[in-house]
Amino acid sequence: MSLAGSYLRLVGLAFIATALGGAAYAAEKTAAADTTASATGSPPSVSLEPFFKLADYGGLRLSPSGRYIAALVPIGGRRRLAVLDLEGGQGRPIASVEDQDIVSVDWVNDQRLVFSHVDLHEAPGMRRAGATYAINRDGTDPRRLAVGGVFWYRTLRDGSNDIIALMNGMNRRQLDVYRVDTVTGRETLKSLDRPGDVDNWVIDRDGAARAAVSVEKATRWTVWWRPTADAKWIELYSYGLQGPRTVPVGFDGDGSLIVASNEGRDTFALYRYDTQRKALGELLAAHPRADLLGGLIYDRRKKRVVGIAYNAEEPGSAWFDEDYARLQAAIDKALPNHRNVMSRGDAPRALIYSYSDTDPGRYYLLNLDTRKLEAFVVARKSVDPERMPHRKFLRYGARDGLEIPAYLTLPRDKPAQGLPLVMIVHGGPWVRGSAWGWEPEAAYLASLGYAVLEPQFRGSTGFGRTLYEASFKQWGRAMQDDLDDGMDYLAQQGIVDPHRACIMGASYGGYAVMMGLARDPARWRCGIDIVGVTDINMMFDITWSDMINSDFIKYSAREMIGDPDRDADALKQVSPLQNASRIRAPVLMAYGGLDRRVPLVHGERMRDALEKQGTPVEWVVYNDEGHGFASEADRYDFYARVEKFLEKNLRNGDAVRLGDRR
Repeated sequence: MSLAGSYLRLVGLAFIATALGGAAYAAEKTAAADTTASATGSPPSVSLEPFFKLADYGGLRLSPSGRYIAALVPIGGRRRLAVLDLEGGQGRPIASVEDQDIVSVDWVNDQRLVFSHVDLHEAPGMRRAGATYAINRDGTDPRRLAVGGVFWYRTLRDGSNDIIALMNGMNRRQLDVYRVDTVTGRETLKSLDRPGDVDNWVIDRDGAARAAVSVEKATRWTVWWRPTADAKWIELYSYGLQGPRTVPVGFDGDGSLIVASNEGRDTFALYRYDTQRKALGELLAAHPRADLLGGLIYDRRKKRVVGIAYNAEEPGSAWFDEDYARLQAAIDKALPNHRNVMSRGDAPRALIYSYSDTDPGRYYLLNLDTRKLEAFVVARKSVDPERMPHRKFLRYGARDGLEIPAYLTLPRDKPAQGLPLVMIVHGGPWVRGSAWGWEPEAAYLASLGYAVLEPQFRGSTGFGRTLYEASFKQWGRAMQDDLDDGMDYLAQQGIVDPHRACIMGASYGGYAVMMGLARDPARWRCGIDIVGVTDINMMFDITWSDMINSDFIKYSAREMIGDPDRDADALKQVSPLQNASRIRAPVLMAYGGLDRRVPLVHGERMRDALEKQGTPVEWVVYNDEGHGFASEADRYDFYARVEKFLEKNLRNGDAVRLGDRR
C-alpha cells in the first residue's frame, strides 16, 4: 500500500466532548498570561496554572480490536476511567474510586480492563497504598486484584482474561511473577525456582518467566535464561558496576532472546543473543550517540518485533517492518515537527499521541481505510504551543575533553544574547536527566525570560558508558566541573550573562546547588535547593532514611560515591555542610516534611549553618510533602517563590561582577 503525501486528511471529531465528559481538541488558544497569586501576594508575570496543574487527559489506550478507547478523564476534580465506543459514538465513565484518582489503565482483551489508583491530592509521603482492579468495559463485574503489593507488569493480549503481575507481600524488593485471572482473581506462581536474588524478570510472549537478572550486594549481576518455562535456569554471563554490560530486554515471537549490550562499543545496542554460544548474535539496532535499552514494539498479528522506540537527542522510532515505516512517514508528514507515537489494534485503526518541545501532547485517531486523521483530545488544554519556548539539544566540551549533552530552553520572543541563566541540575544522579519534549519547569522559567540549561553531566545515563562511568567518586569534583563548563560555554557564545546566573536542582541536584555555591562563591548569583542532600555522610548515617538499609548504600554507593570510613577526608572536601562557611550567595531552600529519601535534617542543618554566618536564606517546608511536591497548591506556591527569588537576585539592580562576591 502506497502512502503518498495526500494519504492523511485532518478532520474534527465532534462527539468526544460529550462522550468523555470533557472538552475535545479545539483550536482555541488559551492565554498563558493570566495572573496567579504569588507567595508575597503580588501577581507573577506568567500564569503558573498551565505549567504546574495536573494534565487534563492521559493514559489513552486503544482496545485490541481498535473499536474502543479507554481514557483517564477529569470529572469532579478526580481522574475517572471512561470508555468510548468509536463505532457507536457512545461513551461514559465506567469506574471511579472515592477520594482516589485512577492513574493507569490497559486492556486485557476487548471486554475487560485493568486499572490502578492512588490519591493524587495527597503528597507522596502521605499517600496510602493504592490498588489494582479489573472491570468490564460496560462497568460490570469489578474485581480488586491486589492492594499495594502488586506491580502490574503487562497485559498478555492472548485472548484470555489474564495479566502478568509482579508481587510479593512479604518483600517488595524480591518480587515473584504471577499469572493472574482478572475475572476470578486466581493467582498462579510462575517463578517458583528463582535463580538467586532476582531484581529483574523478563517475560516471553506467552507469559513465561524465561530470563532473569540476579544481584549480589548491588555490585555484581548475573543473567540467567531457560529455553522453556519448566526448564532449569542456565547462567549466561555476569557484569559489575563498571565495564561492558549485556542486559536482557525481551523476547521475539519465535522465542529468541533480545539483549542490550555495550560490549566493544560505548553505547548500548540491541542484539539477538545466541544462547548456545553464550554470545551476541545479530545486531538489530544501534545509535552512535545514545543508548538503546529496550523499547521493543511487538505486533501480535505478525508475531514478531516490528521496531523499537528510542530516546536519543530527540525521541524516535526505528522500524524493521516496511508497512510500519511507511505509515510512520505518512503520519510524520501530516503532523510535522512532532514526535508521533502510534499504537494499533487488530482493526484498521491507530491511536496517535503527538507531542513536541512546545506541545505537551494531543491524541488523534487514524482510520487506515478512510485515510482520515481525526483530532481527539488535548493533554493540557491551558497550554498554547504557539506561546511556549523551544527546547533544543546541544553538546559542549568539558575541561577534560569529555563531551556533555544538554538541553537549552530559551525565551521565545527575546534575542538569545546576554540572558540571565538558570542552570537546572537533575537528581539521581545516575539517571537520564531530561529529554526532548515540553518540560513544565524549563518552559515556565524560559517564559519568565531566563535561559535554562539542563546538562546531562557525567553520571547521566542514556548517552553511553564513558559519560556514565566518568562519574565514579566525582561528586563535587568533575561532576561539578561539567556544570561550570556549561555555563562558560553559553557565556562564550554570548547567549548568557555570566554575572547573572543561578543554579537550581532537586535531590542530587540540590546537593550540586549547595556544592556549587561553596566551591566557587564568585560564580553563582544565587541557588535554589529542592530536597537536596547537604552532607554525604548523612546518607550513610540517618537511620530513618528509606535508603539506609538498601544494598545501594551498603555496597555500591561506597564504590560510586565514596566510603565514609576509607574516604572520610575526600568526602569532607565535597560536603556542602562542611564547607558552608564559603557560601555567600542567597539561597532558596525547599524541603518536604515527610521526605524519607532526603530527610528534613539535611536542610535544617544547612539552613542553621548559613543563617548563623549571615548568608541570606529563604526557607520553606511543605509539611505534607515527601521527596518532591505533588500537591498542585504546593507547586503553585513554590514556583511563585522561585519567580520572586529570581526576580530579586538575577534581574533587579545592576549586574554584580564575579569578583564582587569575594
